[in-house]
Amino acid sequence: MKTILLALIVVVPSTLQADSPKNDFKPVHVIWDQKVPMRDGETLSATIYRDPKQLKPLPVILTMTPYIAEHAAKQGTYFAQNGYVFVAMDLRGRGNSAGAFIPGQVEAKDGYDAVEWLAKQPWCDGKVATWGGSWLGFNQWSLAKEFPPHLKALAPTAAVHPGVDYPQPNGIPVSYMLRWLTFVHGRALNSGLFGATAFWNNAEWEQVSTRRPFKDLEAITGIQGTVFQTWLQHPREDAFWQAMTPRPEHYAKFRIPILTITGHYDGDQTGALTYYERHMAHGQPDVTQRHWLVIGPWDHSGTRRPKAELGGVTFGPGAVMSMEDLHKAWYDHVLKGGPRPEFLENRVACFIMGRNTWIHASSLSQIEGAPLNLELDLAGAQPGDVTRSGALTPHPPSGAGSVVLVADPGYLPPRADLDEENAQYLKDQRDAFKPNLGQVVWHSEPFKEETIIAGRPRLALRLACDQPDADLQATLQELLPDGSAIALSGGSLRLRYRRGGIEPILMTPGQTERVDFPALDFFARALAKGSRLRLLVSAAPVFGYQRNTHTGGDLASEPLSAAKVAHITLLTGPGSGSLLQLPRPEAALLKAKEASAKSH
Repeated sequence: MKTILLALIVVVPSTLQADSPKNDFKPVHVIWDQKVPMRDGETLSATIYRDPKQLKPLPVILTMTPYIAEHAAKQGTYFAQNGYVFVAMDLRGRGNSAGAFIPGQVEAKDGYDAVEWLAKQPWCDGKVATWGGSWLGFNQWSLAKEFPPHLKALAPTAAVHPGVDYPQPNGIPVSYMLRWLTFVHGRALNSGLFGATAFWNNAEWEQVSTRRPFKDLEAITGIQGTVFQTWLQHPREDAFWQAMTPRPEHYAKFRIPILTITGHYDGDQTGALTYYERHMAHGQPDVTQRHWLVIGPWDHSGTRRPKAELGGVTFGPGAVMSMEDLHKAWYDHVLKGGPRPEFLENRVACFIMGRNTWIHASSLSQIEGAPLNLELDLAGAQPGDVTRSGALTPHPPSGAGSVVLVADPGYLPPRADLDEENAQYLKDQRDAFKPNLGQVVWHSEPFKEETIIAGRPRLALRLACDQPDADLQATLQELLPDGSAIALSGGSLRLRYRRGGIEPILMTPGQTERVDFPALDFFARALAKGSRLRLLVSAAPVFGYQRNTHTGGDLASEPLSAAKVAHITLLTGPGSGSLLQLPRPEAALLKAKEASAKSH
């Protein structure tokens, strides 16, 4: 989850001039620091963008942000110039808003009050919609469960889902949690400290190298007053997190259109898709038909500022679009009765990397509807040696195979590697070639023809562990005929949560089990003829994630000095159940796309 960069604006008395290649400036009237009353007597601060020539009430687009309202100046200007009133509001306790910001605790009721206050203003026609990404996406879902009568549409982008994808994806807390909480603590933006990567890396390095517990990151950094310690006590989506987001009964009552946007490489993809799928599962059919989903080849920031290239991989011009234009067309459709945006020709739009094209489906299951199963074979494989890999094969292995992965909680990568900025990170193969005894690699045979994989891969492993708990990481890459590689997907598994649910279930040391990873990240790519798939599974700790002590104890408070080295035995063979399942679009969907392309 990354912040949105502040937009630079030029204020001319009470109007704001937007940059334009044609110099056809349209003035925008700005009402700064408008106080909006909340039910408990506190007031929030809003910046309101309007067309100075507005003659009649218009729909209002609201964004509520912990990142200070001025960051939305670009969007405020755009929408005010295109038929809307735009309101950027500081969340309680942030910027010029009164009160205290407690992330996840203030957004819902304050959001309700903000929507209803805006609907009563003379320049609003009674319709309020929402906009924003990341935490601003979560805000929208949080206030929606309060059902303000005048809320008419949601447009959450890359939405954080507290308790699911942040701050502890798959039950593994991230050190970024404290960094982000510092960023949004108090009234100031705190962007300087937030951006000091070396400072945060040094803190985690000290925590690990001195064998202190994860909770001591707060003391090591000197940060005080955040909810870091509270959040650490909730490593799964328990009642604490559930209170922040819609429950099944809320989804069943929703009656408004929704536009969800995420990306193949979006760090909050899991959050965005969790909201979407829960709505599909519990919402009324006539309402879910008006929930659109867009999944592009973007990272977290790219969901708002799409680019044709990311991490050294070029996607093509089809990956680039104006998100403001898409939102404006969608708002016109759902708020003003305009035509549906041409791009949203069906309920789900998914970009296919490698083809520079979009496919459109009626459901996510239609895109993920035709699985390709590859069995895992460890015959001849050796940990830490990419040249002695296992095989991914469509046929069951003929014999048994096994490897033992070593997981040392005290392992630290070279210090210099941590601060490196790698512009080619999606093509980086260094992890595969490291002599890491905690990692094993599999390769498939070269594909005989172009093969489209689209969706969330599923990975199952038969294994045993000599300790009650351990962590595993999975990474999937395309290995091209020229030897280069492209990162496709990945995921993690904390063994105490291998059966899902909130409460941990520790492993019985030495006992063999088939365990399923949580779904790996969604991606969609046309694998080139001659390409192979590479799967990496690692038990080595990952910098940036809470270390597993392997004892089965409280991982927030247990010191690393109490940690044990774990040995995880992976097993393959007939009937082992070790399997990689790759989703593919339904054949009819691809044929329809090819027919459409030929007609044009």
